[in-house]
Amino acid sequence: MNNKQLYFPNTLNPAKNNNTRKKGRSKSLGLTDFIGDNLRVAENHVLLRLQEIEKLNTHLENLLEQGTLKLTEVVATNSKFISIIAHDLRSPFVSILNILEILKDSLNHSDISEIEKNISIVSNSATRTLSLLDNLLAWTVSQNNEKMFRPVKINLFDLLVDEIENIYLSAKQKQIKLHHNISPNLNVTADIQMVKTIFRNLISNALKYAHVGGEISISASEGNPFVEISVKDDGVGISREAQKELFKTNVYHSTKGTNQEHGTGLGLLLCKEFVEIHGGIIRVESEKNKGCEFKFTLPHYI
Repeated sequence: MNNKQLYFPNTLNPAKNNNTRKKGRSKSLGLTDFIGDNLRVAENHVLLRLQEIEKLNTHLENLLEQGTLKLTEVVATNSKFISIIAHDLRSPFVSILNILEILKDSLNHSDISEIEKNISIVSNSATRTLSLLDNLLAWTVSQNNEKMFRPVKINLFDLLVDEIENIYLSAKQKQIKLHHNISPNLNVTADIQMVKTIFRNLISNALKYAHVGGEISISASEGNPFVEISVKDDGVGISREAQKELFKTNVYHSTKGTNQEHGTGLGLLLCKEFVEIHGGIIRVESEKNKGCEFKFTLPHYI
């Protein structure tokens, strides 16, 4: 028999064989753990991304819903606004045409006082229509206020004198005294067209609600950084309930004046918007049958 030793690794060197198996098993387990850990990391990353995407989708849905609601409100507000404007533009034109027909038919047999009365009615209707068109133009400008806002140095005294001259005949017809105590040296930093719109509307409102033979006073107090301007009348006043509705953008609040003058309420909304574009505030102090005072602020030019 051959004495050469036969090699049986599984039986002759069991310890070495066991070590080999253990090393192989360790390598196998290490690779599995590595792959498993990476899979779990990848899975967690995907879950986090899905959560982020879900949050983003929810945010976008909320923005879309808010945008839709806002657009709906804008459309509804504009539709209401256009309806009011159309109605208020039609009424004075109808009045003007009717009076002109009366004047044409009565030129030969009416006395001068009657003709003057009718002409006065036509003049008032035309003035209200022009004021409404001015406000309509100002409103269209306000919709693009970032581009149209051009603040410059304005002498408040000169501007106010011009506005008082423009409204002088209307004040004379109601025998209303109009005076102010604005200093000739008072300057503000503001957009001139916007400030004219503010004064025109506040003075027109004061004329509308002042009693025949009443009084309107305009004053200003200098401060830093703002000047506070006041337009005050001694007319019918505004109830506390009505005051709450004055500056709401979705409410066009207006009542007839002491001579049944009409309005849309658009003027006060423009005043509020233009004052706030300048960084100022506007407010009202009034009691029913005790007059009314509107106060607003503009940046003081120093």
